[in-house]
Amino acid sequence: MPSVSIIIVSYKVRYYIEQCLNSVLRSVPDAQILVVDNKSDDGSVEFLRDRFPQIEVIANDFNAGFGKANNMALDKVQGRYVLFLNPDTVVAERTIPGCIEYMDAHPEVGAVGVRMQYGDGRFALESRRSLPTPSVSFWHMTGLGRLFPKSKVFARYHRTDLDKDSECPIDVVSGAYMFVRKEALDRTGGFDESFFMYGEDIDLSYRILQEGYQNRYLPLPIVHYKGESTNKTSYRYAKVFYDAMLIFFNKHFHRYSRLFALLVRVVLGFRKIGTFIGENLHARSRILADYTENCLYVGRKSTFAAVEKLLAGSEVLRNPQYVEGAGDVGSVLQGCLNQGVDAVLFDTDAFTYDAIMYWMYCRASEGKRYTMGLYSEKTGKLITEDEVL
Repeated sequence: MPSVSIIIVSYKVRYYIEQCLNSVLRSVPDAQILVVDNKSDDGSVEFLRDRFPQIEVIANDFNAGFGKANNMALDKVQGRYVLFLNPDTVVAERTIPGCIEYMDAHPEVGAVGVRMQYGDGRFALESRRSLPTPSVSFWHMTGLGRLFPKSKVFARYHRTDLDKDSECPIDVVSGAYMFVRKEALDRTGGFDESFFMYGEDIDLSYRILQEGYQNRYLPLPIVHYKGESTNKTSYRYAKVFYDAMLIFFNKHFHRYSRLFALLVRVVLGFRKIGTFIGENLHARSRILADYTENCLYVGRKSTFAAVEKLLAGSEVLRNPQYVEGAGDVGSVLQGCLNQGVDAVLFDTDAFTYDAIMYWMYCRASEGKRYTMGLYSEKTGKLITEDEVL
């Protein structure tokens, strides 16, 4: 019987999920893996069944949403732990084993989240969150949390008052990587399917706490490409996200007065419009900008020709340079980067995911941001946050 069962909900991200599965299988090759496809219509089901015959693919003939799709696989899990994992993630080798070891030693913990980082190495704030109570949400929406990131009052939404490299208690575990004790899921009943997308992880985290468990944050790394299957410039994204927050408020904080509930509705309505406008302005600024980057490929000499050929079709990356090496990323790249390099592309067969993520994370912590690219000779694909080549 496997220690962990991994459930991934997929929607039109077949090359990202391929990279995700490769990283998972390198970390826990004996895990039970269940992929629920929400009618991708891009050949994902056949692609996954052909490439990964050891996993079970559940093919929906409709888009069931995130929570309902995850629940469809829950009856099939065999592990004592369940990992709900986004398809647009890459998992370090030590992350899942580290979660298993921690949960085995801490039976009081119902769920754990990990240190998520973006493709440029930056720490993802949603790695640690408090419950969005009216007061916590108010300070967050006013922007005071950003102005006073170390305040124990104003910064509670993303817990920026805590050291991101230390274990700590949290309220909300992100659904992008949600490692849950199966016993806790049996008691809570899985995800609330009234949430189509967004908010269901907050709701489940809260119900786990209500059952007497603790939720914890562990500084174990993953990369989260942050919503590859979501068009954030659409009004629908803003509507679905803030409607989910309203569902959560009505479910758990209905005791508040009607006047206060009306105020919440008004504020969330303005946030929908603000998010839609902000995301579109950000997208437009990126289109207007010169978004081409000089890149450095580091890895085995035998793979550089294939990568160079892929880069010929890139809209973002140009002028590929090459550094040969394997093993320790820091030693290989020491003194090799210059002001003209904006992107670092890694040969994943020459380096561990753990080493790559750590190097990117350290550079981002120093204020140096590079676009990360991952190339696998096994798949023949080069994947960045912006492109699949």
